[in-house]
Amino acid sequence: MSSETASQNEDVTLHCPSCTEEKFRIVPMTGKNGERFVKIHCHNCGEHLFFQALEIEKILSQPGITPENWETEQIRSLQLEWEEWLKWKQRHLNKPDSSKPLLTKYAQWLLAFLLLGSAMFFVLDRWHLLDPLVENQESRQQQIMEYAEALLEVPCFPSILKVKIRTVPIRYTRERPVHQNWIQYGEAGVYWGEEQIKIHRSNFWFFGWPKKSQLVNTLVHELRHRSNPELGHNPKFTELVEKDTLCALKYLN
Repeated sequence: MSSETASQNEDVTLHCPSCTEEKFRIVPMTGKNGERFVKIHCHNCGEHLFFQALEIEKILSQPGITPENWETEQIRSLQLEWEEWLKWKQRHLNKPDSSKPLLTKYAQWLLAFLLLGSAMFFVLDRWHLLDPLVENQESRQQQIMEYAEALLEVPCFPSILKVKIRTVPIRYTRERPVHQNWIQYGEAGVYWGEEQIKIHRSNFWFFGWPKKSQLVNTLVHELRHRSNPELGHNPKFTELVEKDTLCALKYLN
């Protein structure tokens, strides 16, 4: 059945909140326990409202009739309910607005990726402690020697350290460099009673690339120990190592 719903007391007409159409198809329904419901279906856009008819169920069931006792407030209340229902559907059932910035749309995924990436970076950085199955020791030894030979070309690098590069054996090791109760990566020589320099696997990333700054610092550290063993780890020794490391990295970069 079709009908127009309006108030005679005031010029208030029920209209579709989607297209403003004022003609509807009205379908009365009955529930399982005798409840009466009404579905208002817009002729123009198909938008609809489904509600339980209490006071107005008899009025809407009479086609083409605008009763005298139809209250303006009832029409306004029904109109408001329909508008709120339409807004709810648009807010929850429609697809999200694709015009949102990409950072806003994928912020949660980016955060999860950063957290996972940070965790993986930490695990992989410590991978050398887990004795990886695949490790090319010859390749790492070659890389160590390439860095050592590059130090020979650094103009500001002390000549006394260059002499040690030529005369002291330098080799890659997987041994755990333990001195007393401390793990000292790259620390060998003086503390172990050995002249040779051992470069521990911790100076490399798990996938084989050297940690450039750390590897250069380890080489300088060990070369300085063998050049000036009397310094130990006093402030003068630390100052010299920092100075020589900065000199080497500045040139190599």
